[in-house]
Amino acid sequence: MNRQITMPDGRRKRSHKRCEGFSVVELMIVVVIVLIVAGISVPRFLTVIHNARLQGAASDFGGLLQKARIRAVQDDTYYATYFTSSGNLLEAYVDTKKTGILDATVDPIIAMSSEVTLVAASGAPNTSALQGLFLPTSSTLTVNDGASSSSPIIFNSRGLPCTSISVSGGTLCSSSSTYTTAYWVFFKDSYTNVWEGVTISPAGRIQKWRAVGSSWVKM
Repeated sequence: MNRQITMPDGRRKRSHKRCEGFSVVELMIVVVIVLIVAGISVPRFLTVIHNARLQGAASDFGGLLQKARIRAVQDDTYYATYFTSSGNLLEAYVDTKKTGILDATVDPIIAMSSEVTLVAASGAPNTSALQGLFLPTSSTLTVNDGASSSSPIIFNSRGLPCTSISVSGGTLCSSSSTYTTAYWVFFKDSYTNVWEGVTISPAGRIQKWRAVGSSWVKM
């Protein structure tokens, strides 16, 4: 802000207010505060990103299963869902040609983040607790590992998970009481070691879960 001073001879002299900047100490204090805040917020932000990638993978896979289920009903047949890889990316697809080989021109497909890994059910935490959450307590049903190529998740023309059976003249997929089945698939984030699972009940209900300590929580 400028001000004027009247001189003895009547002339006026313009005076400028001195402007002062930050001292080196003050700048160092600000830098230290910024570094501390960044040190606290950046790891949390990265954790949010990793969690979002894992959740996205489980959600996308659940959506793919729903698509397989709907297609099976619409086409009055059965369809299986398999996993494969492309470079360092995990992929899952609905085998609409029933060849066990991905045809990217016709098969519905999803790709997951490279940090998301598919893990066999035998390596997942506390699966007995999870089984008790999506199956009746008294159930003795064996849950199939949908991550295995030998037991892919299959939906029949009624939209129910089924068991592939070889019969005279071809193959069918039954969900009768004799062949009632359920599935689960487990994903793990390679950075945070957080687990998520997708389950398919005998009634065809698809649910997503997250491991929290020794428990599983529905997503």
